[in-house]
Amino acid sequence: MCGQTGRLGTMEAEEIYINQEASMQAAAFKNKQRRTPANREGVDDPNYENITVTLRKQDHPKGSHSPPKSEVPAPSRPSSDSAQAPQWLHRAFTSLYILLALIAIILLVWVLVKISISTRECEEGQRQGWSNIQQSISNAKLHINLANHNVQAGNAKLKKLTEDVSRIKTQLQKISAMLQKMQNQQPTQPTPQ
Repeated sequence: MCGQTGRLGTMEAEEIYINQEASMQAAAFKNKQRRTPANREGVDDPNYENITVTLRKQDHPKGSHSPPKSEVPAPSRPSSDSAQAPQWLHRAFTSLYILLALIAIILLVWVLVKISISTRECEEGQRQGWSNIQQSISNAKLHINLANHNVQAGNAKLKKLTEDVSRIKTQLQKISAMLQKMQNQQPTQPTPQ
């Protein structure tokens, strides 16, 4: 009977302890909800400590009445060197990317300027070539016109010359006819002895 009484007393003490623990956790939860603002400040704060409470199991060995222990994990703060190294490295990579982008832009602008200058020179060369061709065509037309004029002048001279030749021929024929006539009209003179 004494053993049963002791066991009942232990069970009652455990139930009281569990009930007290549950009510304390509920109160702590309500208190925490009241204190935490809507944006949950402190969650990302490295000074914020996350405390987890482990509950005892109901089937724990009888006779052990040790209160529950709070587990406080050590805050995981990176050391100052390791925290600064990624920032420095990130800044270095960002600066390198910016520098590479600027170099790429400068090279692109340089290539576009070179292409523009080459295009302008090519267009100027084409313009000069067309100008030379047009000048040559104009000179050729001038020479052709001059040659046509000379040919026409030569044709006119040739026509005049043929007219002159035919007139001279006609006159020669007249002269020849007159000479013949004159020879026919002369009396024959006796030859002296």
